[in-house]
Amino acid sequence: MINFFRHIRKQLLTQNKLSKYLLYAIGEIVLVVIGILIALQINNWNENQKTKANIKNALTALKSDLAQDTMLIKERLPFIIEQYQLNESLRSRVAKKNATLDTLIHIMRHEFNPNWSVQIIYNTNAFNSLNRTGLIEIIPDTLKANIRNFYNRKFSLKDRIEKTTKDYQEKITSYVNTYTFGSTSIHDQGPLIDSLVWEKIDASHLAATFQGISNFKRILFKETKEELEFSFAGSRSLLADLEAYLND
Repeated sequence: MINFFRHIRKQLLTQNKLSKYLLYAIGEIVLVVIGILIALQINNWNENQKTKANIKNALTALKSDLAQDTMLIKERLPFIIEQYQLNESLRSRVAKKNATLDTLIHIMRHEFNPNWSVQIIYNTNAFNSLNRTGLIEIIPDTLKANIRNFYNRKFSLKDRIEKTTKDYQEKITSYVNTYTFGSTSIHDQGPLIDSLVWEKIDASHLAATFQGISNFKRILFKETKEELEFSFAGSRSLLADLEAYLND
């Protein structure tokens, strides 16, 4: 093809047909420009296809993360609700008019457990990858806003729980150094220590201690319950959005 065009140029120059040569030269330039534009269009199309594939893969991974998170939440939420309700029932018993010091002692000695629940470690690799690669900026605005709003709220709730947990841990430090409590898998002080601890107690200190840590435990489990319920509902809603987008 190149030799063909060279032959035409040579023939026009030999015949001294300058005007036709210039017209031919312009035509050749136009053809070259058209060829370049076509090549660019093909390259852009290929890049767009790659980007679409990367977005699809990233959102599919995000779906997988959210699906796994909902399973974790379904396993943990009943325990959190149970512990919250248990703490409320203990507080309610102490608050009754017929409650006595023996009521408080029995609850603190045999029923109250100061332990807390460790937060779920969520799967955030796909979300972090979306932000790190900048692919989230290419996603349609509505879906992008839904993803960001969900994770921002989720992280905010988890940060609040983390702060409350630290405050709660500080509250129970003096408690576990002063009193024994119902045996657990990691707390088994034995009958001797238990009896000696509870032989002589400061009733006012015990009451204030129970009020303080049970109130903090109420806040902690309430916040944890709120976060889990939000994350469960939000994950399911976002899963539906992702499914609709990927199947469009």
